[in-house]
Amino acid sequence: MPNPGVSGGEPLGYNSRMNLEWKQWLVTALKMVAAVAVLFFVGRRFHADLENLETDQLDLDVGWLIAAAGFYLLAMLPSAWFWRHVHGVFGYPMSLYAGIRAHFIGQLGKYVPGKAMAVIIRSHLVQPFGIPYGVSVITSFYEVFTGMTSGAIIAGIVYLFDPPGDLGLHFHPLAIGAVLIGLCGIPLIPGVFNFVIARMTENIQTVEEYRLPPMSFGTLVTGLLATGAGWWLQGLSVWATLQAIVPNAPEFSLSVWAQCTAGIGFATVVGFALFFIPAGLGVREDVLKNLLSGMGAPAYIAIAVLLVRLTWVAAEAAFAACTYWVRPAGERSEPAG
Repeated sequence: MPNPGVSGGEPLGYNSRMNLEWKQWLVTALKMVAAVAVLFFVGRRFHADLENLETDQLDLDVGWLIAAAGFYLLAMLPSAWFWRHVHGVFGYPMSLYAGIRAHFIGQLGKYVPGKAMAVIIRSHLVQPFGIPYGVSVITSFYEVFTGMTSGAIIAGIVYLFDPPGDLGLHFHPLAIGAVLIGLCGIPLIPGVFNFVIARMTENIQTVEEYRLPPMSFGTLVTGLLATGAGWWLQGLSVWATLQAIVPNAPEFSLSVWAQCTAGIGFATVVGFALFFIPAGLGVREDVLKNLLSGMGAPAYIAIAVLLVRLTWVAAEAAFAACTYWVRPAGERSEPAG
């Protein structure tokens, strides 16, 4: 006779583990199907815009693309600085170069489904400085959500005074922006954030490195200002890309700059909210194309937003390749907790 503690020769927990694994595989499969479906329909819309465009009509200005890449790299510096700053707030300082290097190289991980690889890469690169993986994960969470919140806030303020192109939705972008601000901003409220982190680490509070100080509104405001400056630089990068490809592209003005900044901020946050799409691929481009529809012919705007993605990826890859082999001073070989 079988023992009371087993069923079919297996522990009672076996079926539960199998069900859990099956559910995890099912969720992963559903995410992949959803991502492919979104990319398919977005790609079809882009194809419709581009099918009537003759290749001999294209006149690409490489100089403007180089400028766009430069603006983008500058735009990432405030976020990298803030991520390093939060480490310092938690009592784990690192050199500025170490923080920038880890942040930029980690950016390439955002193209892996699930958006977790970027955090893993960052944490691995700063671990030799004695920074625990858990601390880097928490700081990455805080920095990313702060950046998304500031992007949604900027878009909301700009669209309040200067509505954008048609999104093809029944809701005004301002209303959607308010929802996105709530989704990204609520976890950052010190009372909420401190409570969540305390619950996450309550079982390891005896480990000294997880006795993290509570986050303050001052840190949040610093992050919103820093990442907000980054969004405005991203807006310059988008404008430079328009100059590179769009005939009679709008000249620089505060209004045009604001629309480019709000557009990329809003589109990026929407792509971020769809967590099953790697780096918001396709979704960001489709939303940005509609938001910038008043700045040129649809086919050229479609090409421009695709060039924004390609230019930024190339800039990130080039910077990561240059910094990966130049290790920062102060690394140590022993693992951190």
